[in-house]
Amino acid sequence: MTEPFDTTLRERANAALQQHAWREAYDLLVSADKAGQLTPPDLETLAQAAWWTGQLPVAIDARERAYAAATKSGDVQTAVVAAINLGTDNMLRHAYPVADAWLNRAERLLEGVPENIGHGWLAVGRGFQSAVVGDSARSLAEGNRALELGKRLGDPDLTAYGMGVTGVALIASGQVEEGLRLLDEATVAAVGGELQPRTAGGICCASIEACASLGDWQRASEWTEAQDRWCQREGIAGYPGMCRLYRSEIKMLHGAWGEAESEARRASDELKGFIPAAAGMALYQIGEIRMRRGDLPAAAEALQGAFAVGQDPEPALSLLRLAEGKVAAAHASIQQALDEPARIPSWRAPPDSDLSRLGLLPARVEIALAAGDLASAKSASDDLSELANRFGTSSGLAAAATARGAVLLAEGDLAGARRQLRDGVRLWSEVDAPYEVARARMLVAETEAAGNPDRAAMEAEAARAAFEDLGAVPDVRKAETLLASLAGTGGAGPIAAARRAMKTFAFTDIVDSTKLAGTLGDEAWSGVLRWHDQTLRSLVAEHGGEEVKATGDGFFLAFDDVDLALECALAVQRRFADQRRGQGFAPGIRIGLHRAEANRSGLDYIGSGVNQAARISAEANESEVLVSVSSLEGARHSFREVGRRTLTLRGIPDPVEVASIAWN
Repeated sequence: MTEPFDTTLRERANAALQQHAWREAYDLLVSADKAGQLTPPDLETLAQAAWWTGQLPVAIDARERAYAAATKSGDVQTAVVAAINLGTDNMLRHAYPVADAWLNRAERLLEGVPENIGHGWLAVGRGFQSAVVGDSARSLAEGNRALELGKRLGDPDLTAYGMGVTGVALIASGQVEEGLRLLDEATVAAVGGELQPRTAGGICCASIEACASLGDWQRASEWTEAQDRWCQREGIAGYPGMCRLYRSEIKMLHGAWGEAESEARRASDELKGFIPAAAGMALYQIGEIRMRRGDLPAAAEALQGAFAVGQDPEPALSLLRLAEGKVAAAHASIQQALDEPARIPSWRAPPDSDLSRLGLLPARVEIALAAGDLASAKSASDDLSELANRFGTSSGLAAAATARGAVLLAEGDLAGARRQLRDGVRLWSEVDAPYEVARARMLVAETEAAGNPDRAAMEAEAARAAFEDLGAVPDVRKAETLLASLAGTGGAGPIAAARRAMKTFAFTDIVDSTKLAGTLGDEAWSGVLRWHDQTLRSLVAEHGGEEVKATGDGFFLAFDDVDLALECALAVQRRFADQRRGQGFAPGIRIGLHRAEANRSGLDYIGSGVNQAARISAEANESEVLVSVSSLEGARHSFREVGRRTLTLRGIPDPVEVASIAWN
């Protein structure tokens, strides 16, 4: 027999929920659940607490039990609430047939019942369901019904969600201005604290996704910041992962690729057990960043991971094939993505929709031109221009102008191409998208090469410098090749000459890697290396470092700041120690650091200071952070030393005093 829920315990749990102390409420409710004290409404409350602590499977289990118990006891209201919430919960994990079955159950329970708020929330669920599969007409009808019921019944949450669903549907059908107006109104209510947390979070995400689908990054950025503040204020665990995902996209656009990748990795980790579909979006983002940096194997791995959890890998997959030199495969892949779109439901750009095509067509133009298929490139460019003009956002118009310019360049219309490409540079600059600006500048340089080589060199050098700052390795090489051809030499030419830079250089290395690889075997060792690379890259990005290049089983890194370089090195050793304690194994890492001036050549650094950092690393012991004492003298903060020693380093004329830094 079920024991009654202790009144004091219930009051404490409800008080915690009212204060949005989700973890406290969750722990209280779990204790009562283990004692068999929860009624069907209490189980729904437990599901809410689990949901807001990022535990979607626990929430689903509690709601399934709430539904079963409520149905058995004749509590229709609780059963309807559980069924509708189970519908939306299962959509979040891409279990769409299961979601549809739960919404059908809610619909049957509401048959013959006087119209009430349950009908409105069922309409919200159906509207959301229709939106992600691209049925904008059904989504619009359901959104309008929810909005009308919310107003008539005086329910602010239902009214706001009805606005959100309707706004998304209007945008998908091309009524952008009215759709954004409704979304803005609903989102103001959400971040202003007027709504229940789950309603507010859902509306914020719907609004940001809609802005991102349009390429309205200014609006997306503003609402992301507002959502982030809301999450912090409400003490919400799950949605910060969503905030990180959106911040990652915005930082990537603005050129902060290291920070963007770090945010995306954390988002993926936070969301994989909460909203797996969103974790897939984060992995897709990582794949794009790694591809732009030229790390094609890591890009392929991230895109495969995204696909495994239900994220459509296009257009990044086709662009990856192009980057690999597989032009025919890329051409076939992007064509198939447009002609036979994957029937993967999407919050952002539903399959076979104009919003989906808006995201695919720029890649179609680029790949068709690479394949020499000018007719297909021109057709895709025309389609892109039509959609960009209809939706009217700056990034869409910038992409269309750049694509038109590229096609005109291929046709030999240099003047026409130059006009379009300069429009592209201007529009991408307004969006603050340095990578896209630099790519457009490269095309401008090609239009100038024959008649105005000096201007062409200026454009190419501006692009090269931007690519170098971004870490876009393949594009730096393309720019240097163009500069060399303009200079009429086999080298990079005087414009791309090496520059002096003061940096803190760091080298990492796995101790006894050959022995470990032989002991573990190829498959296990590959897994260790993947974890090693991802961990180091994430920590380097968090500390504002630059991955210069991979060096065997380690990395050559550069930091502007000696403090950040040391803090990163210490964080690496702590992370590896945590892995050993938690999982039983992690390879031993040695790290050496030295601050010096060096020549910047392309993406590399050359000089005796770089060599000294590498030699210091080679002298470090397992799990040691070793730094030149001269570098410590430039630090803003003090670091606890284990000891000092003097080294005689190969190729360095004078003895070097180094300090071993404590990290544990």
